Amino acid sequence: MDNLFKSAAESNKRTPVTTLFVKNGFKISMTDFDHVIFVRDNVKVSARFDVKSNLESVRVLQK
Repeated sequence: MDNLFKSAAESNKRTPVTTLFVKNGFKISMTDFDHVIFVRDNVKVSARFDVKSNLESVRVLQK
């Protein structure tokens, strides 16, 4: 998971971050302009973006 989060931070923009999570088996559970929740099995991950679609934070919500 740490490597995934590091790669997301390096990708930085909304579309590449979303693509990265989907390629790693996550599905989009919820999306809003600045917030996306990804799920895989029992893991939920929150990704927040600023108004320019730059990644601000990514964190595990539930395991």
